Amino acid sequence: MMLVPDARRRVTLPANFKPGQPVNIEPLEDGTFRLVPMVAIPENQLWAWRSDVQASVEKSLGEYHEGKSASLDSKEGKVFLKKLDPK
Repeated sequence: MMLVPDARRRVTLPANFKPGQPVNIEPLEDGTFRLVPMVAIPENQLWAWRSDVQASVEKSLGEYHEGKSASLDSKEGKVFLKKLDPK
């Protein structure tokens, strides 16, 4: 698809772009650009997108899917909760 900028260097995006959808323009090494749809994340939730937090979540999900988890109501869960109690 070819887009031609108007006199103010504006282009009309295809219909599958949502009106008001933020878009990041990424310049690529070959001189082309990539339009990447973006979403807004509230500032108080940015911590969840840090790479160390994401790695921890991925590890936890992997352990869960491998069956390495216990219900907090189980014997193992109660032992785990007792370890967390600072008293």
